[in-house]
Formats: sequence, C-alpha cells, structure tokens
Amino acid sequence: MSNSNQISLAILPETVEQSKQFYAQASAILAPSLVNLTPEESKELPKMGDKSYAFVTKALEYLKVPGTPMPPYVNVAEMEVDLKGYDTIRQILQSVMPTIDMLQDTMLLSGSEAYVAALAYYNYIKGAAKAGVPGAQTIYDDLSARFPGRPIKKDE
Repeated sequence: MSNSNQISLAILPETVEQSKQFYAQASAILAPSLVNLTPEESKELPKMGDKSYAFVTKALEYLKVPGTPMPPYVNVAEMEVDLKGYDTIRQILQSVMPTIDMLQDTMLLSGSEAYVAALAYYNYIKGAAKAGVPGAQTIYDDLSARFPGRPIKKDE
C-alpha cells in the first residue's frame, strides 16, 4: 500500500449520535430474542454454514414426510422453529453486514494511515534524538515504550 492519503474521515457528531441511537434502538428491539454466548460456549457448538444449511433443510424435508423413519428423540416442530430462527437472523445479518464491513474497512484504513504517520514521526524523532536535537530524547523515550521488546542501548 502506498503512503498516499486515501481517507480523510470527518463524520459530523450529530451523524454519529443519530447512528448510535439507531443501532441502540435496533439492539433494544432484537435483544429479547437474542442470546449472548461465552467464547467457550460458542467454540463448543457445531456450526451451520451454507453446506450444513442445505443438509439441515433436506433432513427437515424428509422428517416431514409421513411414514419416514424417525428417531423418537428428534423434535421436528422445534427443529423447524430453530431453522426459521436461523433464517430470520441470517436475513437481518445480510442487511447489516455490508455496513459493518464498511465500518471495519474505514476504521482499518483511518487507523492505518494514522499509525503510518506516527511511525514516520517516531523514526524522525529517533534520528533527532541521536543527533542531539533538544527535547527529542524525551519524546523518543516516551514513544519507544510502544516497542518494549527492543532494549534501549545506552552509552556508558
């Protein structure tokens, strides 16, 4: 990626506030129907992707055919409710994910440009400190704390 400035983001505070209120309202509307799993719980659950979705849908179709062999421990009605719930959440996610993706991309680009500029300044101040420019050493010492794995060489 080049050093050119690709973004100069300035979202008006009222736009930020409106967006936060909008998403807070959407969250409040959905919250009674949603769950919040721990990372451990999430890790342990079997995941349903596109291929699994086709499998589950086909299995449900078979289970609904009269006379199909069926284990007594499979609750077909609950399986259908779960699949409809999955479909509903998927529809909501499909509508918000493009915005989430753009928010993440925009944050990544803005942060990257700021970080690259800070690194350029850091390298400049590092050289200034080595050259004995007044005040540069203090700034360099403060900023170098970001890179703790590299020992600072001091002349004895």
